[in-house]
Amino acid sequence: MEAYLDNSATTRCCEEAAQLVVKLLTEDYGNPSSLHNKGVIAENYMNDARKKIAKTLKVQEKEICFTSGGTESNNLAIIGVAEANKRSGKHVITTSIEHPSVSATMAYLEEHGYEVTYLPVDAQGRVKMSALEAVLRPDTIMVSTMLVNNEVGAVMPVEEIAKMVHEKSPKALYHVDAIQGFGKYHIYPKRMGIDLLAVSGHKIHGPKGVGFLYINEKVRIIPQI
Repeated sequence: MEAYLDNSATTRCCEEAAQLVVKLLTEDYGNPSSLHNKGVIAENYMNDARKKIAKTLKVQEKEICFTSGGTESNNLAIIGVAEANKRSGKHVITTSIEHPSVSATMAYLEEHGYEVTYLPVDAQGRVKMSALEAVLRPDTIMVSTMLVNNEVGAVMPVEEIAKMVHEKSPKALYHVDAIQGFGKYHIYPKRMGIDLLAVSGHKIHGPKGVGFLYINEKVRIIPQI
């Protein structure tokens, strides 16, 4: 008998999702951009998924952008926003305990002339709010933190962070990597002050290679693909 204790890394795809994937690969395999019947059927699947996600987050359907997973969502959010808003400033803030899909992307920004500040965390792995307040500047264009840490399970005070970011640096956007937290916590981006939210399907018993990025309709972002 096998005991699997690594759900934080990935989950087993549930039967309902697995069977639907097979159906989409073998029966309803049309291109959702095509105008024929199979294309319309495929497009309906996408529209239904977008509608369900938007309802769960209490956001608009047009604010949901499908991606290949959490890594692409985080890259699109960070690089896309940085490039779109560089005239307002080139200062970005994150934490010292982010997932590589965020920390490596921050390193990429540094290589391209952006200044990145890495915040320390306390003994519980949470952001020190005093440290965040001290580094917020008029030229800060983005703050990026995870919701739940993938190693120790620390939960970030995202609502407090969002409030401080928007009060102290009105031009700054707040990006949250919610890949470990989605499905475990109620997340309402607009109410919580989150401008961009990254989610991955394989953490919540969905298939690998599926994810989305919530992008507030007011956010300026440059597509990366």
